[in-house]
Amino acid sequence: MEQYLQLYNYLAAIFSGIFFWAGFLLLGFIAKRYSKVFNKKTFYTLLLLAPSGILLYSILLILKTSLIIKDVKINEFIQIIAYLFFVLSAVFCFVAVYKFNKVLSELIKYEGKK
Repeated sequence: MEQYLQLYNYLAAIFSGIFFWAGFLLLGFIAKRYSKVFNKKTFYTLLLLAPSGILLYSILLILKTSLIIKDVKINEFIQIIAYLFFVLSAVFCFVAVYKFNKVLSELIKYEGKK
């Protein structure tokens, strides 16, 4: 029973990581459109690249849960690296969204001045 719960936990982490990555990727494409329409720097490249750590986290979790690697030390190392990628990606995503939000705030203020 415990093995099934652990499997569900890993599956939830993997799929949520993939959907989380896809959401930030979509936000990056939206920022790219804003950049083209308003001719403003929206940091869309950072928004497109920053979530890559979330995807790497999911890939490393798949690798960790697979039957290919059976050494406990290697699995622990993979888990640490996966968390490191996840945290770094979260920090970069935060910075990118913060910068994009500042650009959107400027556009809203400009719209209010008309």
